[in-house]
Amino acid sequence: KQWYQRRVRGDLMDRSHEPSMSQNISSSAITSLVPYRVSTKQVLLGVGDDFGTLHILEVPWSLRQPSANEVANMSAYFDRECSRIDYYKEREANRPSAGAGPSEPAIPLPLETDEEEEERLKKSFNSYLNMEKDFLVKLGLKRDDEPVALVH
Repeated sequence: KQWYQRRVRGDLMDRSHEPSMSQNISSSAITSLVPYRVSTKQVLLGVGDDFGTLHILEVPWSLRQPSANEVANMSAYFDRECSRIDYYKEREANRPSAGAGPSEPAIPLPLETDEEEEERLKKSFNSYLNMEKDFLVKLGLKRDDEPVALVH
């Protein structure tokens, strides 16, 4: 799989879908990313994959030092995106009911509420914790009778 990182520059609106850098790391899925600051001049990134392999990458200077206006550019980008979302929500609310006029393309609505998404993520994470416990038991690193700290 590849790891992508996007750096904020003045061209964010034109190229926000493109990575500023890509690096082939593993043929299996990436399962974890852990940054580690060695010094003020060096940052390493530990990348774990589905095979259990740890890859250590050095983060380039241009990706760890903010550009002059990066915070302002990102803030403006998020403000524009929030305004765009609000505009489409308002537009959807003011649309005539179905069959009342010419059809416009439907604006996709969220498939689940925040609460539903949180519950789904909790279940998924608890499933992961149980799977991790089973794995550790098989390796002999944990007893089967030890409880799992599930998220509620």
